[in-house]
Amino acid sequence: MELGPVKPRERLVSLDILRGFALLGVLLGNLAHLYSGTFLAPHKPEGAGDWAARTIVWFLIQSKAQTLLTFLFGFGFANQLLRAEERGERVGGLYTRRILALLGFGIAHVCLLWWGDVLWTYAVTAPFLLLFLRTSDRVRLIAAIVLIVVPTILFALPTVYDHVFSLATTHEAMDAHRQAFAVAIHGSDHGALLKIQATWAPYWIAGSWPQYFAWLVGNYLLGYIVGRRRWFDRDGADHLPAFRRLFWGGLGVGLATWVVYVFQLRGMWFQSTFGGVLAELISTLDYVAFAFVYGCGLVLLVQRPGWKRVLAAIAPLGRMPLTTYMTQSVVSTFLIYGWGLGWIEWLSELGYLGLGLALFAIQIVVAQLWLRRFRYGPLEWLWRWAVYAKRPAFAISRDPEARR
Repeated sequence: MELGPVKPRERLVSLDILRGFALLGVLLGNLAHLYSGTFLAPHKPEGAGDWAARTIVWFLIQSKAQTLLTFLFGFGFANQLLRAEERGERVGGLYTRRILALLGFGIAHVCLLWWGDVLWTYAVTAPFLLLFLRTSDRVRLIAAIVLIVVPTILFALPTVYDHVFSLATTHEAMDAHRQAFAVAIHGSDHGALLKIQATWAPYWIAGSWPQYFAWLVGNYLLGYIVGRRRWFDRDGADHLPAFRRLFWGGLGVGLATWVVYVFQLRGMWFQSTFGGVLAELISTLDYVAFAFVYGCGLVLLVQRPGWKRVLAAIAPLGRMPLTTYMTQSVVSTFLIYGWGLGWIEWLSELGYLGLGLALFAIQIVVAQLWLRRFRYGPLEWLWRWAVYAKRPAFAISRDPEARR
């Protein structure tokens, strides 16, 4: 997710498609695991439909879409640097304002809508990219690998996780908060839910935040490298051999890691400490591998006119990612939680998958209609206003530059 909107004439269709595709995956993954409350009370699927839905989410979606978004975040950082260099501007002040605006949206999201927001975590970790401004791509790649792999290994060790967890809270407090949160999402008191979910967000990552934050920065760096090398200029047409290699390499690694998910679906876990570390490492490789598969695969498909026309349907969502992401929270929590329609009481895993696809289809139509009249999504417009301290033109008919 880039840190700010660019003008329509500067946009690359492939990037908008990638963002839109990733947001679909984020929605489906959140519905299956977080919005649904499944993480609070894990259970076996009931019926073939639920088994199929869980298998699809676990094998093809879970955490892979977010990984792709983090790549795009790093790419957005590189793109901002390149534009700043072309204009002879310094990136520091503008980048800081973008991060603060992102943090503001994230905090508002957590406190007013939904606890599972990732924007605030992006804002907290984004400044670390500034440490790599003057390094080589080789250093960035090595740093990315270290940040992704080493913390994953360390935090798979129970002693490390438990020590970090103990610095933030206790297991008793965590269990009590978990129970209170479970009651709140089923209940009809929206105010009580808002109060408890604002504190649930830090509880959620109490034991693994160093690993998660390092993982984010490592993924940013991978996207940063691609952005600095301008691989997406002309929608990637100048670097197709590299995209093909990454696609097939990622597919090979990703398919090899699926054995872990077979063990998980069968309730079989690696029992030893070494086995647990290996399982976490393989899962992390799976996320990165399939993020490459999806990203590179979509770029390759965009080169074909027929596929480009089909995939362009989701590009409007990629042009307004903040609005798309937060609208998903508004609608999902209203439909699912007890303060709204309360579908959490009866919706199945297959139902959550269907709900996600239906909601995304509606978002596609709304985004296409919206961008016929307006230059930005409503939240992107607010973002630009906050970053530049100047209200930007909104309606296309009132913006001469948008008609060129």
